[in-house]
Amino acid sequence: MEESKGAAPRGMFFMSLLFALTVIIQLKFSSAAEGGDTLSLGSSLSKNQTLISKNGTFELGFFNPNGTNKWYVGIWYARLSDKTVVWVANRNTPIKNAPGVLTLSTDGTLGLFDAEREQVWSINDTAKASVATISDSGNFVMFSAENKSEIVWQSFEHPVDTWLPGMKIGKGQPLISWKNSMDPAPGAFSFLMDPTGAEQFVLLWNGLVQYWGSGIWEGKIFSNIPELTLNNIFDIRKENSSSGVYFSYANKQGENLRSRFALESTGGIGLYGLIEGNRWNLVWTQPRDQCAVYNLCGDYGTCNSNNLQFCSCLPGFKPRDSQAWEAQEWWSSGCVRQTPLSCNARNGSSDGFLPFTSISSPANRAYSYPSPTQQECEEVCRRNCSCTGFKYAPADCQIWTENLLNMRNSKSINDSSFFIRMAASELRGSSSSSRKTIIIGAVLGTIAAFVVVLVIFGLLLLRRRQRLRSTQRCVDSSNPLLKRFTYKELKIATKNFQDRLGGGEFFSVYKGVLADKTPVAVKRIKNCMNAEKHFQTEMTTVGMLKHENLIGIQGFCSEKSESLLVFDYMPNGSLDSFLFDESKSKYKVLDWKTRFGIALGMAKGIAFLHQKCIVHCDIKPENILLDANFCPKVAGFGLAKVAGRNFRPDLTSIRGTRGYLAPEWMSGLPITAKADVYSFGMTLLELIAGRRNADLSIESSSMFFPTWAANEMKRGNSLYLGEDEHVSWTGNAEVDEIRRATVVGGWCVQESEEARPSMWQVIKILEGTMDPHTPQALRLLLDRGGKDLH
Repeated sequence: MEESKGAAPRGMFFMSLLFALTVIIQLKFSSAAEGGDTLSLGSSLSKNQTLISKNGTFELGFFNPNGTNKWYVGIWYARLSDKTVVWVANRNTPIKNAPGVLTLSTDGTLGLFDAEREQVWSINDTAKASVATISDSGNFVMFSAENKSEIVWQSFEHPVDTWLPGMKIGKGQPLISWKNSMDPAPGAFSFLMDPTGAEQFVLLWNGLVQYWGSGIWEGKIFSNIPELTLNNIFDIRKENSSSGVYFSYANKQGENLRSRFALESTGGIGLYGLIEGNRWNLVWTQPRDQCAVYNLCGDYGTCNSNNLQFCSCLPGFKPRDSQAWEAQEWWSSGCVRQTPLSCNARNGSSDGFLPFTSISSPANRAYSYPSPTQQECEEVCRRNCSCTGFKYAPADCQIWTENLLNMRNSKSINDSSFFIRMAASELRGSSSSSRKTIIIGAVLGTIAAFVVVLVIFGLLLLRRRQRLRSTQRCVDSSNPLLKRFTYKELKIATKNFQDRLGGGEFFSVYKGVLADKTPVAVKRIKNCMNAEKHFQTEMTTVGMLKHENLIGIQGFCSEKSESLLVFDYMPNGSLDSFLFDESKSKYKVLDWKTRFGIALGMAKGIAFLHQKCIVHCDIKPENILLDANFCPKVAGFGLAKVAGRNFRPDLTSIRGTRGYLAPEWMSGLPITAKADVYSFGMTLLELIAGRRNADLSIESSSMFFPTWAANEMKRGNSLYLGEDEHVSWTGNAEVDEIRRATVVGGWCVQESEEARPSMWQVIKILEGTMDPHTPQALRLLLDRGGKDLH
């Protein structure tokens, strides 16, 4: 009994000692992992601990995207303010609510455990490791316990959505997009070597549908994207091994340039560069047309690359995830019906069909039926409750029985009507509204005609007064902070309108000085048929908008028949006087740095207008004003229109100036922001060349500047910036700016509006954060020039 009593204390002592030793060992190993680049046998990594590569470029640890309650182990660039994750271990199995522990156990296996010590991720490899290290290339590597230099596992062989320099991509190693910016789970898009065995990279939707290909490898380039290596910065390499073909790439500038290929959650592949800074610049991207991404907008969504927001839901549908759509990052979640269908319902509530004429046919499978009439085709779809839409062409009826995918919305699509199945209540609401509109219109029309017959002369006078009052109300409501001047004040300020600065068809501009000594430009609208419309348009645009590259407005005057606008005075006048008025020799003042600054400022001003859904309609050098520092201000808003109202011109409503008008003005097609892009392109090319875009005073071979510029670029000759100056295309820092500006100018003047870039793309190209895709732009320029010169 005594021995038994003595054994108990001794047992408790040894148990306590063993526990203490275990804790000490764990603490020792844990602290060894903290702040270093290596995870040793028996050590762990928890929430506030990370591994950092020796040169400090990459960091491995726990993260939760945008503060969500889901935790992941990942690798990201260290010391960047905006965390850029390049690899995720447990993308399919996040740890919820609290981060877990990453452990390299004493038997050489790597595992991730949650707070309850349940394993959520591990490396399935029979070989055992001795250490796991984060390298300077961003590769997380495990080395063999038996051979310290042998790699038993590495993250480079298990990519997520990012391709880093030195990483080999081969068959069976796809990049798969994140679901969205807050969810690393596998998304719908993948970038991989062609599954058919061809030596090219492809982009796939759901691993099935190809929507882009790099073209076949030709030794140094891929055939469809030669521009990727033209800048001599990146080197793509092909490697053959016993296990297959691999491609990798390297930075020719070494550590001076950090780069990554990233597959975006919206389906595009982009190359980003980080040069001596902490912000990523987009160097190259494909596909260039965002709507070329298969099913970008998801079920019942339509894509339009001309809109600021590419995706929209069909009428009667709403975004499945409205927050993601507003953030413009996960459109592929698609749209859902606002009102459920009620197939075969009684009491007249059966479903109906809504026609669309500017939408491409869905990409998913359609079933064909012989049908002599549209009514019979509709009946086939109506009887099938799975039918979601139909399309009819003579003797051919096609019906769709699944959620509709991959539809494009464009005014240039002139296909036979496509009919989408809608709930009866949606159709009744639409038809009821139409009937009400017709009745109201008929009543008002009858009353208006009766009044006109009775009081024609009195009505004209009344309309005139009402217009003036409407103008004043419009001005007051558009910006109540604008000062209302009296006509007498402005007459004194301009010394009875003596110093005329310029003018146009509807107005004259005079220099003035206000009572507080502020110099101004007073725009006096002429008393003619379109004067009031011009005045109201300018007030409701300039009066509402404030931007560094838009002309500022001080106030207005609207008294009796006088309509005047008071603008900031621009001492350097308009751009055209510097480019074309040789008698003043002003053009010699504009060196390349000044010209390029003007080009970029113009682009930012126009892009801001487009962001506010305003189409300027008259971009030209005469409407680009320059302040004392040659900062450009977009002016001349008298012809501006609000976008999105299906504005379709006719021969009596063409707006703008000959030489700057986009082709759609003459063809009667709807006008969008791309009309301004065309006018900007012409103005930009004139800014580069210092002459009109179509100068009849010079030989015909160089009369059309875009063609001449393309030919000179192709030959490698110098590009002249004025009569006496030229800048070589090689050998100095300005050359790349000239090349980018000229190429983007040519891209802007394409005949098809869909072939032109957006103004935001223009800005990115001019700033050097997006590649202008020179070969394609040159080809388009030369094709366009051939049409113009023959």
